[in-house]
Amino acid sequence: MIETLPWPRKDAKTGAHVAEIIQDLTENSRSLFVPPYSSELDIEVAELSSREPAYGWGHLLITRDGMMSVLLSLDASPIICRYLKAFGRKDFPRDEGFAGFDSDITLDSSGTLVSFELCYMLKYVDRREDATPGTNPWSIRHALIHQKCDVESKRASNILVRLPERVKDSLGDLVKEDDGMKGLAGDWTWLHIACFSSVDHDLRLFINYLDEEITKVFDRVIMSGVEPTKLNEFDSVEQTSKDLKTLQYLLDQSRRLINVIELNVETIKCLQNEAHGLGAISSLESPHRPSVEVLSGLLEKAQKEHRFSLKNASAVLERAKATSEQLRDTASLRNSEISRMNAEMANLNTKATAKLAEQSSRETHVVKTLTVLALIFVPASFVADFLQMGFVTMASEEPMRWVATADLKIYATLAIPLIAVTMLIYACVEMMQRKTK
Repeated sequence: MIETLPWPRKDAKTGAHVAEIIQDLTENSRSLFVPPYSSELDIEVAELSSREPAYGWGHLLITRDGMMSVLLSLDASPIICRYLKAFGRKDFPRDEGFAGFDSDITLDSSGTLVSFELCYMLKYVDRREDATPGTNPWSIRHALIHQKCDVESKRASNILVRLPERVKDSLGDLVKEDDGMKGLAGDWTWLHIACFSSVDHDLRLFINYLDEEITKVFDRVIMSGVEPTKLNEFDSVEQTSKDLKTLQYLLDQSRRLINVIELNVETIKCLQNEAHGLGAISSLESPHRPSVEVLSGLLEKAQKEHRFSLKNASAVLERAKATSEQLRDTASLRNSEISRMNAEMANLNTKATAKLAEQSSRETHVVKTLTVLALIFVPASFVADFLQMGFVTMASEEPMRWVATADLKIYATLAIPLIAVTMLIYACVEMMQRKTK
């Protein structure tokens, strides 16, 4: 870091706007605005004024030394850089779980309060401007609140990054009033009360959205069936997979929401401790004491609201878990029922196969019986037919003599070659079939 910062200059007027400071640095200290820039400090900056328009936005590309110079000129300690790095362009919810609280109370040698500085992150939810129908319209965000109050000069310096819309609207209305800026500088508690009072309403709407989406899935789970013959459109594999993914998304959103609520509760505790510490300082001017007491009371109220929101979000988380388990159990029962039906069908097929095998065995037994009978009766029938054809005759009974006729030779000459040719053809066909197998 450079040893001598170019701002604030000795001849600089008090109460300079952010745009004037940056213009001065750009004209007289160009080295602070030349590459390489710090990617962590590419943030959106805004100037709040009572003129129209009330807000002016733009991107500030600046080196770390340049940022330190701007912050010191705005009466902010370098610790704010730690929080500024949580803002900017993001590819995923980076630093969503990041929070912190820093404070600095300055007393003189006599114990009189000179100044105090507060810096913390406020977590909240807001509607997404680019949300399309059917998608989550809510987004978890965070704001940076930095405040430094000089008791002696009665000067208050506030650096605010990405405030909730409700706070921006209230702040815009306040600065448009005649003594609005003066009143804001005089009551340093207004900003903190406005910030923490704006969180609960949108938290409730976001929790209701999550609860409604879980109810939609729950209604489909209740209508789901397990009998394969009575399934409906909600029981398809595609719909079940879609519902499981939806529940996982809602579980993730619920856990993230619970985390940011818990972070806000811790931030409120830290701010309460600082408020009690300021109230205990005997040198604190009497006009500020009622403000500190009001701040403590409203912070206690905000803490109660956050605790109730935490219980509400936790109940939604448990409901999403129960619905997810019920959907898995229903899908498992359905799969078991389908497996049981498939097993029963396989059992029936096995029984039918066994019955066919038994019938085949009986038919084989019948064929064997017929074959045995054929072996018994065919030779006798052949002999009877042979004798009936007259190829062999009995010449005398005593002694028994058989005489073959000339026709037997013709029969043998014709039948034996035909039988041989038939057997040869059968053998060739059998060999060809075996080769193809």
